This record gives sequence, structure tokens and C-alpha cells, in this order.
Amino acid sequence: MVNEEDYIAIGKRLAEIRRSHKTTQDELAEMLGVSPKHISHVENAASSFSLSNLIRFCRIFGCSMDYIILGRESNETLSKLPEGIVSLLNTGSDTDVDRLKRYLDVFVELKEEAKK
Repeated sequence: MVNEEDYIAIGKRLAEIRRSHKTTQDELAEMLGVSPKHISHVENAASSFSLSNLIRFCRIFGCSMDYIILGRESNETLSKLPEGIVSLLNTGSDTDVDRLKRYLDVFVELKEEAKK
């Protein structure tokens, strides 16, 4: 059963994702066809998105519903990553995600060199 703490955490993650994409509540409301007040209520756990709007939110921002609802990835491999990396993958800017990818590319390259 979903409790108030779950709604608070979901609202925080939704707001974090929206802000990381430099989108205002007004802009998101227009994208989803709801009022800015509804966006505020969702982010503050006074209301919740419909399933269709939650799916649209995930598509707009390219994020995982597992991350929004559970705060983690359900993918077993991704769930082994530190929470900070999973959060960055879900809420980071394109620049942040690209920087992480470059770091990981260097790590893989060093690992391959060590095998030789």
C-alpha cells in the first residue's frame, strides 16, 4: 500500500527531474495538459499524477518509472550501481550524463589495458 511518505518521495523525485531539465511547473503543466497548481500539488504530495500522465512524464524526460516510484532501477545490473549514479542517470542534465559516460569509457579502456 502506498503511504504518505511514498507520495512525498515521489513528488520530490518528480520535481528533481523537472528542475534538472530546467522546466518550470507551468511548462510541464502545458506539456501534460494539466494546471500548474496540479503540478505543484503532485510535487508536494497533495495529489498524484494519473498513470497516463506519469507515463507521459517519463517519455518527456527520458526517465524510468521505477526510479520515480521506487527510487531505484528494477534492472538488476543497474540496481548494483551506487544510488548517486542511478540518480544522476535519471535526473542529470545531458552534460552530466555525457560526463559520466566519458568517465566510464576511460574506466573500461583502463580495464582493457590492464588485461593485456
